[in-house]
Amino acid sequence: MSFHISRYLRRGLLIWGLLLCLGTKLLGGEEPLSHVTIQVDPKTVVSGIAPDFIGLGYETSAVAQSNYFSAQDTTLIHLYRNLSPHGLIRIGGNISDHTRYVPDGTPEVHAEEGTSIINQASLIELGKFARATGWHVMWGLNLHGDSPAEATQEALAVKGALGASLQSFEIGNEVDLQARFARNYEAYHAAYLAFKLAIRSALPRAPFSGPDVAGNLDWVTNFASTEAGDLTLLTHHYYRSGAANPDATIQTLLKHDYRWDATLDRLQETSLKAGVGYRINEVNSFFGGGKSGVSDTFASALWCLDYMFILASRGCAGINVETDINQHAWISHYSPIVHDAAGRCSARPDYYGMLAFAMAGNGDLLKLTVTPEKTDINLSAYATKDHRGRLWLTVINKDLSQDADVEAVFPEAHGAAAAFRLTAPAINSKDQVTFGGTEVSANGTWKVGMPETIAVNHGTTHLLVPHSSAMVVRLGGR
Repeated sequence: MSFHISRYLRRGLLIWGLLLCLGTKLLGGEEPLSHVTIQVDPKTVVSGIAPDFIGLGYETSAVAQSNYFSAQDTTLIHLYRNLSPHGLIRIGGNISDHTRYVPDGTPEVHAEEGTSIINQASLIELGKFARATGWHVMWGLNLHGDSPAEATQEALAVKGALGASLQSFEIGNEVDLQARFARNYEAYHAAYLAFKLAIRSALPRAPFSGPDVAGNLDWVTNFASTEAGDLTLLTHHYYRSGAANPDATIQTLLKHDYRWDATLDRLQETSLKAGVGYRINEVNSFFGGGKSGVSDTFASALWCLDYMFILASRGCAGINVETDINQHAWISHYSPIVHDAAGRCSARPDYYGMLAFAMAGNGDLLKLTVTPEKTDINLSAYATKDHRGRLWLTVINKDLSQDADVEAVFPEAHGAAAAFRLTAPAINSKDQVTFGGTEVSANGTWKVGMPETIAVNHGTTHLLVPHSSAMVVRLGGR
């Protein structure tokens, strides 16, 4: 069977492409067209994608906000369930080490310079919300200011409120940066063991994840060597850079972070050796709340979609995208979901990148080859095969000027493919973002529009993926 498209169809597609380019030039555009071939190998699995891969992360102060996590907030529940029927909520961040649990106290929200207060009622509401969404919760305990006895009291209350929705406890946040340990792993580990021993005396089956580092891989390796047999997940954080850095730009965000590749290689190696999964449980564009005009634009949607696939391709167990109120007590620019002053929540651009991954990032990640291997277009591609046997191809064109003419080659003949585009008016757009032709509604629901039908001839199809956009293609079934 030939994988090459007929010369007549190829000629027609070429004419179509030339007309598109001519139309662009007549309208004043000068976008170049880059040609790329993608060949999918459905028999070679790179890695499996965990069912709860998608997650959101919050500072603990979010739990102290009135009616923030509420089983009556159908809009927020819809926004969660659009992404996954069983994702993971991570509660922690810097505020977890500046929070006190007071059973009958009045909830208080403070920046990290103060002390936030959560009470029993707050935890009960979180538990109801988790059950309404079907998501589980990773809960961070205060290692900075609490004693083991206080942490145990909080752990008992959290377990009582969450029940089966509790995924694990973490003891401390970004422990490799805590001044009390002076970058001494042994000092940290001794404190961790003291807290764990106290909690286990009250909750013998309490599950734990950790070490929750900002970037010290040696701490992850050391932690895995002694704690792997008693861990749910190894945890690590990631931000592209700081929001105050001059390089916190759209161009930087969309560039591949080659330094991070080495970190992922080592995390994957450590995870495989220890026999426990690893998760990037706090992540977003630029730490410090993100950069206005960058983190809250359509660029973040393309970055988020690409980044989630990068993690999946390295055997990562999942991601928790940092969301809403930050350690400075204001809503981060990078948040995929935000609450306004009246408590109404809505989706920002990077949420749409998560939506696209929710559609295509299921089952097994497959091997593919992209030629030419070295090209100047900033483009990524990923193939998956879901549990229904359908093939998916995701092409992300992060280039700011070059459109992509993609020849996609599959080993099986398909009569047609369905395509869904991730688009916005411009790379710096903050609204009018769509996936599958539709926006998320005001009540949090999202329904994909009618897909484009793309012809597949002898296993080959051509896709036009404009610059600053992405396309998800499905072959086989609905």
